[in-house]
Amino acid sequence: MKKLSLILAGMAVAFAMSSCDKLDEPYFIEPIAAESDTIPLTNDDTINFDGKIVVLLEDYTGVKCNNCPAAGEIALQLQQQYGHQLIVLGVHPKGALQNPAGGFPDFRTDDGNEWNNTFNIGAYPNGLVNRNGVVGPAEWATAVGDVIDDPAPARMVIKSEYDAADRELKLSVHTKILTDLPKSRLTICMMEDNILGKQVTPNGIDTAYMHRHVFRGTADGNTWGRSLGDEDLKAGMNLITNLKFNVDEKYDDGDFYIVAFIADESSRKVYMAAEKKIK
Repeated sequence: MKKLSLILAGMAVAFAMSSCDKLDEPYFIEPIAAESDTIPLTNDDTINFDGKIVVLLEDYTGVKCNNCPAAGEIALQLQQQYGHQLIVLGVHPKGALQNPAGGFPDFRTDDGNEWNNTFNIGAYPNGLVNRNGVVGPAEWATAVGDVIDDPAPARMVIKSEYDAADRELKLSVHTKILTDLPKSRLTICMMEDNILGKQVTPNGIDTAYMHRHVFRGTADGNTWGRSLGDEDLKAGMNLITNLKFNVDEKYDDGDFYIVAFIADESSRKVYMAAEKKIK
């Protein structure tokens, strides 16, 4: 059962630490004074990828889709190429190819199903790169390559504190806007990696297939994210979003990640993403 705390999106955060004026790059968002619901940044939080954009690849897939493992391999190869500059989410909507009947794992989510229907995915495997339109796996490398060198419109870091005893996870997503952006929303996702389970392949059923980057739903139940304000975002703004919930015992907290991304409120185009393993 998720226990959600107040979500705070604070703009123009006041910086109270006396050491702030001594910080230069690579520190990208100045440390802030501790607040009741905020995990503050420290001097160890340095700029992500030297200011490079972090790209989101959504792999729409299914446990009974025999062509989907090959697409998963493409996603892994792209991650090996780009490292932490590319984040992958394996999204399982609610269709025949995702049905767990017969002892297959159930990775279906309401959020993923709504995304699937909204973006009209239609067939599997398929994908979205920063939600710039549906692209098949053969085009993922080109689609990622087209945006991977774009200037970063924002910088993001996820701070977390996890109590393994009661499985309570506390998050603070720190964002600094680098260029003016339209009204946007922040989506906070749960992702579980390295799950063994049945999968249909071209050679039959693999009973010990390693499922990667499995999207487990949004952490706060907001399919399209939380508003980052009623106005356009301006360069220089510092935003903080806080969240607290309990990680369900059905998930392996040793392979549990938080993925957050900023997306345009109207077009749903993704501007920037971030990822954090909780343990």
